[in-house]
Amino acid sequence: MHSLIDSSARSQGLTVTDFFAGAGGSSEGLRQAGYRIDACANHWETAVDTHRLNHPDTEHHLANLHDADMRRFPRTTLLWASPSCVWHTPAGGRKKLPVNEEMSRNDAGALDRATAFAVIAAAEAHAYEAVIVENVPEFADWVLYRWWLDGMRALGYCAQTVVLDAAHFGAPQRRRRWFGVFTRDGAVDLTPPLREAVPAAAILEADLGTRLTRRLYVSAQIDQITDTDVPHLVMYRRNARPRRADQNPLATITAGGNHHGLATVSCTGVYHRMLTNRECARAQGFSDDYQFLGTAKQVKRQIGNAVPVPVARWLGERVAQALADRQAAA
Repeated sequence: MHSLIDSSARSQGLTVTDFFAGAGGSSEGLRQAGYRIDACANHWETAVDTHRLNHPDTEHHLANLHDADMRRFPRTTLLWASPSCVWHTPAGGRKKLPVNEEMSRNDAGALDRATAFAVIAAAEAHAYEAVIVENVPEFADWVLYRWWLDGMRALGYCAQTVVLDAAHFGAPQRRRRWFGVFTRDGAVDLTPPLREAVPAAAILEADLGTRLTRRLYVSAQIDQITDTDVPHLVMYRRNARPRRADQNPLATITAGGNHHGLATVSCTGVYHRMLTNRECARAQGFSDDYQFLGTAKQVKRQIGNAVPVPVARWLGERVAQALADRQAAA
């Protein structure tokens, strides 16, 4: 497609299965890292259609992975999995449950958190050379987290975990996520690069929006702007403050609604608009030729749920290098 492909993974013939693939941020990053995307699976048909449009050579599965027969999927070098994070976050006052209560519950939250066990089932069936798992940092607070890690270790994997911020990888967005990297020797170099955050202005259109004639939810933030003729990022959230778009990355892009606005104060008035889906996609590292299917709301959800492309690429490159080093030492 649009980006240069790393030759290391390609020369090794590395392949990947992408679970909970969504619209394909992880797949796109791994493709850029040189992997062949052999298979992907997701439960949402619209996201699968988007993935198929952009990765037509991949084997696509519309499936609920918590009860899928893992033998349906091909064996690949790598498994990437992004199990649901919704019920791991502390939003809405969600509390950590005792082990016995967590294991006995059959509600939406327990079933959502249990999607992580699909990773163990797939790893047992296919004995991947490496597994990468992505989730929110609160995933490590899950009451069954240690049991889950022990399940991977019982299959012969060494666990390495790290929390990475997409802003350190060229994405103009603050997005901290937990990553677990599982290999046979635990020798993947996960030292994050030292890189300054890219400002949001790098992915914004020139459009300042419309001139305001009434007060908005973000008007209190706009009142704080002192630098004129400079676009500022404003957030439709409590306790937010305006930040210069030419000096700061975006806050985390989410799947639930558009919280990101742009405000500019000038001698002719105050201008405001919401960020577009395409701008949000750029903040996730998608190029402009990556296409999304569905309604505007569905596209927003796909973008907000995606793994930032440059983060997936970097992790794929790190794993490919570790596998190459291991093979050379054998």
